Amino acid sequence: MTEETIIALRNYDWLVRARGLDDVALDWDSGTLVYGEGGATIDALVERGFTPAT
Repeated sequence: MTEETIIALRNYDWLVRARGLDDVALDWDSGTLVYGEGGATIDALVERGFTPAT
């Protein structure tokens, strides 16, 4: 597994655990990670520091 993949999985895992599975979604068509009242591009998941998990 690449380091980028590990970072993305850790960030996604943290979001799901912190916000709940019902409040986090990946919209593949738009390339958006949706959570809470907003979101970010899916690419943000591979950024170190996106969540406290990384």
